[in-house]
Amino acid sequence: MVDSGSPAPPLRPLLAYVFSHRPSGGADVAAYEGSLRRFHAELASASLSGFIRSATFAVGIGYSDWYLLENTAAMDTLNAAAVSGSRAPAHDSAARMASDGVGKLLSLASGRPSMDEGFEVRFGKPAGMPYRDFYARLESWTEAPEISLWRRMMVLGPPPEFCLITPSKVELPAEMHPEVLDRTPI
Repeated sequence: MVDSGSPAPPLRPLLAYVFSHRPSGGADVAAYEGSLRRFHAELASASLSGFIRSATFAVGIGYSDWYLLENTAAMDTLNAAAVSGSRAPAHDSAARMASDGVGKLLSLASGRPSMDEGFEVRFGKPAGMPYRDFYARLESWTEAPEISLWRRMMVLGPPPEFCLITPSKVELPAEMHPEVLDRTPI
């Protein structure tokens, strides 16, 4: 007999390498997005250790590539695979048209990852607030079933430190300096 009152098993640790970029001036946006779609399709067909899945989202005035990974070792595999084999032509095509690229490593703090359309809310912890209090303050948002909270790891990437992925627009307290961006898969 299954005890339906038992808590769900804990989620395995999950990372996201997020690469934000935009097409350079004069680049054909349709060709840029086409190269990005081809690149992610090639990654999906590869069998890369520790790589779960990836997608590109139009976010604000640019794009964010989300690569879900089982661990940091998967970053080495992804880094090598991205520019080799059948993935190289699509990668190189997109790279030639890209500018202002910056990467960030995030760790899933709560929820389940989503690669669906919605919103990306980037924000920071108020200065002086203990993390325990900060996470408690976020519970009214993070306990919703379709929301995931991501935290930047070891200052690997630019601020802000946190990112909330939501299916609908949310309003966080102003002291967290939230930036709410539409997130649309390309």
